[in-house]
Amino acid sequence: MITSTDLVDHTVFNRKRTETMFRRDFLLRNGASAQDTHVSALGTILGEIDEKLKPIEEKIKVVDLITVVPSKGEITALSERINQHGREQLDEAVRQKSGPDYELMRQRAEITRKNYEHKEEIARLTIMLNMLQRKEAQNLKAVVESNLSQNITIDALNAEQQQELATLLGRLGIAAYVADNTLSTDKKKFEGSPYVSSLEEVEKNIRVQGTELKAWVLKERLGEWEENEQHISAVTRKIQLFMAKKQAGELSEEEAKEFDAMQTLYLELKGRRMSLANIKPPAYVSLPRASIHHAPVGEVERMDLGPQAPGG
Repeated sequence: MITSTDLVDHTVFNRKRTETMFRRDFLLRNGASAQDTHVSALGTILGEIDEKLKPIEEKIKVVDLITVVPSKGEITALSERINQHGREQLDEAVRQKSGPDYELMRQRAEITRKNYEHKEEIARLTIMLNMLQRKEAQNLKAVVESNLSQNITIDALNAEQQQELATLLGRLGIAAYVADNTLSTDKKKFEGSPYVSSLEEVEKNIRVQGTELKAWVLKERLGEWEENEQHISAVTRKIQLFMAKKQAGELSEEEAKEFDAMQTLYLELKGRRMSLANIKPPAYVSLPRASIHHAPVGEVERMDLGPQAPGG
């Protein structure tokens, strides 16, 4: 069984590994020694990342998993142009942060950064894709990676999953429409017929148990969301004040009762937040074990990401 959490963790650790390798190798190519403290520290970090990545990779590699990488065609085209230049030329472009070579690397980094920011959506999309028949999964993969127009049979998904699939594609910037167990990027195909498409949502970020989570709030409920967030902030401030007074031994019996009421209200407001945030439990798919160990179908090779895109 492969879960969307497995795929998100795989993406996170792979990116950390690639970026750490880039920094280490750049230093080594530019006069640093493997024994230098900052270089050896990067090597230690790489070892720690590999320990975390290995069990996830082993789990993924033994099943027939089809992966999907938005804008893969564009990433590949940029990589081919970048790889036409020598390592020294590319290193110089990184140092100068200018020139045509740097611009190519910046463009590629911008795309990979966007994909990383949408890792949860891509992970859930990958799970759904692998629920489809192989041919239909490959067709959907082509839509996402190369912007090809396809009509895809998705009868392996129930109505709720079909709606989520259309919404996930919408979050990735791909307009998709579903009717009669068929998904199409061509709205005209369903003219005159009822169809479902991506929900109208607004992206928000929240912290849950110390972890940053992406929330997708329905546009029509945005007012409720904002009001609830303001209420959470106000209650949090009151709770902090009561906690400070309690630690100082200055909490009266009446204040203690109000403190308990505030904590109960806080939990209710957090529960309402999760309801409005449209955060779903991890998605999963059961896949047959492959007779031969292999990389997931469609996996992008680990590559030098080059300089970080603005904001990346």
